[in-house]
Amino acid sequence: MSKKAASRVPIDTAAVNAASQQGKSNRLFAFIALFILAISSVGGWLWLNREQEPYTLTIGAGPFGSDAFNLLSEVRQVVLRHSDELRLNIKSTRDGSQNIALLNKGEIDAAVIRSDTPVVADVRGVAELYPDVFQIIVRDDAPAFTVTDLTNIQISVPEYGSDGFRSFWVIGDHYDLPIDQMRWKAEPFNIGAKKLLSGQIDALFTVRSLRDMPLIRLFEDAQLKSIKLRYLPIAQAEAIALKRPFLTTANIPKGAFTGATPVPGHDTPTSAVKRILVTRADVDPEAIRELTRIMFENRLDLTIRFALASAISAPDETRGLSVPLHEGAQAFYNRDQPSFVQENAEPLALGVTVLTLLLSGLFALRSRFVSSQKNKADIYNYQLLDIQKQAMLADEADELDLLKVDLSNILQTVVIALDTDEVTDESFQSFSLLWDAVRETINDRYRQIKT
Repeated sequence: MSKKAASRVPIDTAAVNAASQQGKSNRLFAFIALFILAISSVGGWLWLNREQEPYTLTIGAGPFGSDAFNLLSEVRQVVLRHSDELRLNIKSTRDGSQNIALLNKGEIDAAVIRSDTPVVADVRGVAELYPDVFQIIVRDDAPAFTVTDLTNIQISVPEYGSDGFRSFWVIGDHYDLPIDQMRWKAEPFNIGAKKLLSGQIDALFTVRSLRDMPLIRLFEDAQLKSIKLRYLPIAQAEAIALKRPFLTTANIPKGAFTGATPVPGHDTPTSAVKRILVTRADVDPEAIRELTRIMFENRLDLTIRFALASAISAPDETRGLSVPLHEGAQAFYNRDQPSFVQENAEPLALGVTVLTLLLSGLFALRSRFVSSQKNKADIYNYQLLDIQKQAMLADEADELDLLKVDLSNILQTVVIALDTDEVTDESFQSFSLLWDAVRETINDRYRQIKT
């Protein structure tokens, strides 16, 4: 019986070593996982804070020298001074229709168009820039005082295919002007302006801002040459806007161009269309947000450089938009609105309270579980101490053999308890040290009895 009992001891020692090795492996795995997490966190932080080249937006701004081109050129200079993240490349184009085509092809990132320009589904709005005003300018001696009188005179209109050309026939359609009975010529504004001053034509139709430099020069030249010019009112502008909702009404104030002999001589009602800045839906939201921020936060700087910048505004969503807002522009416009956390402070606070209670309960349960594991480990240790005490008092080898069997059984029980998480790895380590000590006590006592 003595030999049989003794033969079990090496097997039990192997089990102890295996359990100990498993604990070391678990700790090594946890250390490696934490090391990888730390390296990943540092690497991610370095990547996010790396030196980045500024994002460049190419913007189709209309004809070179136009209001839109000049305004966006000034925006480019302000962006250069106030942003490290963004740069603008301003490209001259024919008109809004070409800008939409270039957007669709991906050749430009943003564009200036009229609010009545047909767009495709992935075009998004950024900001309203300024209004372009419908203007019918006539010589003072021309026999025309209303829009319907245009059938009696010669008039220059914008070139074929342009936005201005289509706008003229919007007015003509509303007033039922007979196209075949009118004397009109489609040509560039500068040619029409020269003909108007020279008396070759009686009137000029154009769609542009009231601060447009070629328009201002037209009135300056007329004043120098003592040529009287006046405006025809578009008295039914509100009715036109009902039919064409992307057009608005406007008013050309008395003396807008000259004050001593005011031109126009009185406030003149007319139609207008807004120039808006648009982009593609897939353009980087952060770049669009930065562009929107620069335009609005530095509007005074822009206005000093170019008076039309004072008209830059956020689209009025309550009146409906010709195109939906880009998410980057929307993020800037919503910057002062309460965040999700602010809007839902009370339910979130309740959720945090409930979560805290749940976590407290879980920690309490875990504490009780760990305490239970420790108590169970203490019981096994007390059993070992009792075996050690019996071994020291034993006088017969048979008694020691029985104690070895008890020692082996306790080890098997504790290994199973470790496997089922009834004792912790740390408790098992303490148990294994005490178990080795008790086994040595039995072996020493066995040698003493034999001698």
